[in-house]
Amino acid sequence: MVDSERAVIDETTAGLLEAAGPQMYRRNAFRITGLPTYADRRTVRQRQQRITPALELGADVDLGHSLPVGLDDVRGAFDRILGDPRRRLVDELFWLWDAEGAVNGSGSGNGSGQGPTCQCPKSLHTDHDAAVRAHSAALDLTVDDLSAGWGDSEATQLWTDASRLWGQVLRRAVFWDHVRHRIAVLDDRQLDDSVIDTLRDALPATLVKPLIELASTAPNTADRLLLTKLAHGWPLVPSSLVEDQLEEAAAPHYESLRATAKRASSQLEGGDWDGAAAQVYEHALPALKQLEALVPHARHRRTSTARNDVAVLLNNCATAATDALGPGANLKASKWFRTAGELATDPVTQQTIRTNRDGLRNMMETFNQIRTQVDQLVAAGRISLARSLLLNVKRQLAGGAGTEEIDRMMDDLRNWPGSYRRSGSGSYGTPGTPGRSRKVFALVMAVVLLILLARALTGVFDNDDSGDSGARPGTGTFVLSAADAEENDPVGGCIERESDWEVGAREVDTVPCDDAHWGEVVAYQPLLGRDSTYLTRKYPGADQAVALSRFRCELVLARLGTEGAGLAVTHTVPGKEAWGMAVRSQLGAEYTTCVVHRADNGAMTEEDRVPLNAGVTEAPALMDTFSQFVRDNAPVGSCVKSKKDLSAESVDLPIVPCEESHWAEIVGYPVLYEVDDRPPWPGNEAVYARAEAACEDLTKGVSSTMRLHVVYPAQDWWSGLSTQIYAMCAVSYVGDNLWGGGL
Repeated sequence: MVDSERAVIDETTAGLLEAAGPQMYRRNAFRITGLPTYADRRTVRQRQQRITPALELGADVDLGHSLPVGLDDVRGAFDRILGDPRRRLVDELFWLWDAEGAVNGSGSGNGSGQGPTCQCPKSLHTDHDAAVRAHSAALDLTVDDLSAGWGDSEATQLWTDASRLWGQVLRRAVFWDHVRHRIAVLDDRQLDDSVIDTLRDALPATLVKPLIELASTAPNTADRLLLTKLAHGWPLVPSSLVEDQLEEAAAPHYESLRATAKRASSQLEGGDWDGAAAQVYEHALPALKQLEALVPHARHRRTSTARNDVAVLLNNCATAATDALGPGANLKASKWFRTAGELATDPVTQQTIRTNRDGLRNMMETFNQIRTQVDQLVAAGRISLARSLLLNVKRQLAGGAGTEEIDRMMDDLRNWPGSYRRSGSGSYGTPGTPGRSRKVFALVMAVVLLILLARALTGVFDNDDSGDSGARPGTGTFVLSAADAEENDPVGGCIERESDWEVGAREVDTVPCDDAHWGEVVAYQPLLGRDSTYLTRKYPGADQAVALSRFRCELVLARLGTEGAGLAVTHTVPGKEAWGMAVRSQLGAEYTTCVVHRADNGAMTEEDRVPLNAGVTEAPALMDTFSQFVRDNAPVGSCVKSKKDLSAESVDLPIVPCEESHWAEIVGYPVLYEVDDRPPWPGNEAVYARAEAACEDLTKGVSSTMRLHVVYPAQDWWSGLSTQIYAMCAVSYVGDNLWGGGL
């Protein structure tokens, strides 16, 4: 290629770049001046001499359109037409070719070389002008409406039409014959056939560029996704080119994210992990959301890296807070680890976050064990032993993380018996399965603490000759279902007869556990997990309240290490008034009391005594997922531990809390037909379609990496079962990998 050819191509490319953008038709020189695209130089100069002086004098000149243009715009348009044939040619391609289609309606083609001498078929001009009109109208409508929250079906149809019409025009050989004809008519040494090759390569990308710019500036996610989808569907433009242009358009978002990360890192280095995390949640996450709609991390390495960098930052905030505060950092650190795990894209980062989050969970379990032991010693009146245990652990901590929490427990002991605060069960909670990051969290403290705690507990209880893991109350009244769990007696009470157990009763009569008895109070369990978005403090209805209570107590029984002992468990169910009630207990008002008894309801003796410390094993609860009644199923917001064929298996599935490692989460049991309002059997396809729609409605906004499982009732539910017809909805990862935390 000689230098003169390269100059022609470069100038033509410059003209295309100048034209590309949301204003490409509004700034078209022929549209602004009202000239037909085939006007010769004499016609152009005559119109220039009529219009420009009038505009200079401030006269109101009819240009044939209502575009908001001024004198400088008009001057620039004339200069573009008269001053550079290559840029004029670009503007010709992006405006109307037929004389009757010109904005001002003037011009017959005389002296222009367009009409009589153009050998193009009339259909070419018609199709080209239809593409221009559709594209111009789509841009005008989108640019005007986008700031108000765009999603206009008319604009979407115009974009679809413009894409189709431009694709048809550019594929026609006669289109390029027309371009060759116009080069000949313009008869300028700056134009030759090399321009055609440049235009053939660059025109499709120029046409799609406005969509990409609009997508990058759209104010909401739905608009960005729609505009990006339209850009990917543009004809003759390779997907890789669209991706490159999208990433280029996303540069301001990347830069904003980089600046936020820099500010947050500086705060973290200064010891302000709360401020650093706030930067992430308030600024980085919204920026990532914008990027995901425009340049999703699955297709753009730069976005993937940006997500991973933010995950690293959040992980480091969580580890810094945990190192400094110990158990006091649990709520915030668990949240930060969970978010970091959702963001991380690098396998090494993912594993590191999992390790760090497991470390936090181990530490919290350790402190829960300490608190439980202290509570039981206090309940037995063994204050000195409780104090010895805490002093022993404090010495082992040597001022490290967790010392403040031990000091608080010791302060509580000093208040005994006046205002000592029992924790109930799960006083600190346990974070879910972790995510990922680059900075390795120092787990030494958590691991060492576990070892030292075991030694500390062994040392203390070796001096206790009671032989029991905790004292149990004797004959008397036992409070087991107060509105505030802090008012309950410690677990361990034994109920003499099943008839003494009244559903909803606040208290029962108890007998010494050495005597024959019907059941034992073994746990107070919170119903609301921290990880599932499907569990909130809003009353879930009677069926789910029952299911949640049953699940939590079945899980306690499974983890007591009494398998094969012929035991069953009964539970309380908090009423509607309890949901959302403000209480002091860390359990919340939404909790259940679990009472273990023999499955045959026979008498229990001292030999049948149930361990008071749940958590001996990590066994799941075995529950159904498609019983006759929804209340008998595993609850919404609980999780299936390992992969199952949910359509074929619905009995005794392994169910665990969602903060633990699991394969799928149960997200709902939508009712398809009420008992008195169900039609005759409508057929498998109709029932499945109704079930699928109901499940999709429950999972709106769930990541595209998740797979929806829909279980729907068979025909036999329509014959002989007088119950609601419902579906079961669950989600798992597409790759069937295990995960921790809710959706």
